[in-house]
Amino acid sequence: MTTAGNKIKVVCRIRPFLKTEKPDTAVSVESSTVLRVTNPRDTTKDVKFNFDSCYGPKVGQDVIYKTDVRPLVESIFSGMSATVFCYGVTGAGKTHTIQGTETDPGIIPRALEHIFMHKQRDAINYDVRVSYYEIYKEAVFDLFKPRDAAGSGLPIREDASHKVFVAGLSEKRVTSYEQFDSMYQRACGNRRTASTKLNNHSSRSHAILTVHVQWKDDLASGRTWCGRLHLIDLAGSEDNRRTENGRDRMAESSAINRSLFVLGQVVEALNTGASRIPYRDSKMTRILQDSLGGDSQGMMIVNISPGEAFLQDTHNTLNFATKSRE
Repeated sequence: MTTAGNKIKVVCRIRPFLKTEKPDTAVSVESSTVLRVTNPRDTTKDVKFNFDSCYGPKVGQDVIYKTDVRPLVESIFSGMSATVFCYGVTGAGKTHTIQGTETDPGIIPRALEHIFMHKQRDAINYDVRVSYYEIYKEAVFDLFKPRDAAGSGLPIREDASHKVFVAGLSEKRVTSYEQFDSMYQRACGNRRTASTKLNNHSSRSHAILTVHVQWKDDLASGRTWCGRLHLIDLAGSEDNRRTENGRDRMAESSAINRSLFVLGQVVEALNTGASRIPYRDSKMTRILQDSLGGDSQGMMIVNISPGEAFLQDTHNTLNFATKSRE
């Protein structure tokens, strides 16, 4: 169970209008913690949503990272675990937030540069290892390995101390940001994507990058410390009536929506101090169980699209996020 001080934060970000979209004022940031959205059932009225932080479309990647993400990354150097999820419907800007581009880097490149800055600055021999995997239709696949070698997926097991792990998942030691980036870019090409009506490059799986940082202190005890960071690009929640998905895409979206529903239940249970946390109801929450509860720190970045055309999706997303935050 999380302590009162370690609830999972919920942050909201509005993506900019695309060139093909007509700008309007249906969604806007009223303050640093309040979002104002037109009511889709009565467009003469507004609904307000409260979050830990709210960011409008003009706020850059660097501001979001420095304000909300950097403190979580910094916590792993105190031997803690931290998890950042990017959530939202397909096309809402999740992948841009967490990956970014070469000229506008997102959370993952900024976090790894931050970690290697520590490695260069501190007089400590940090051992940095990364794993990268996707959860596709409730099966786990190693993205550092070719897809044709993956078979039916990797099994999830528990060790003698009841710690959950993915058996056979590769873990790569990295000594520089450049080495990491080269490996990561190749691995991204192994992730499952497909074209839907709403997104030409829709992610069909949840992608989880885990960074382990281990070191020994310089005291006589020689204690070994370990911090973990999970950076997660969730597949977009989907309404098959709007995406016009075929049978294969519908099977994928059903698995996506089910796992997102369980994630929401887990976050809500943690934030309300519930006695039962439904970790075992999905592969993703079971794998991340040790990094979501206890003294771990977590944050969900909710990405939404601007404009009246997406109001129903926006309200569904914000209702999910608000329920998770309670």
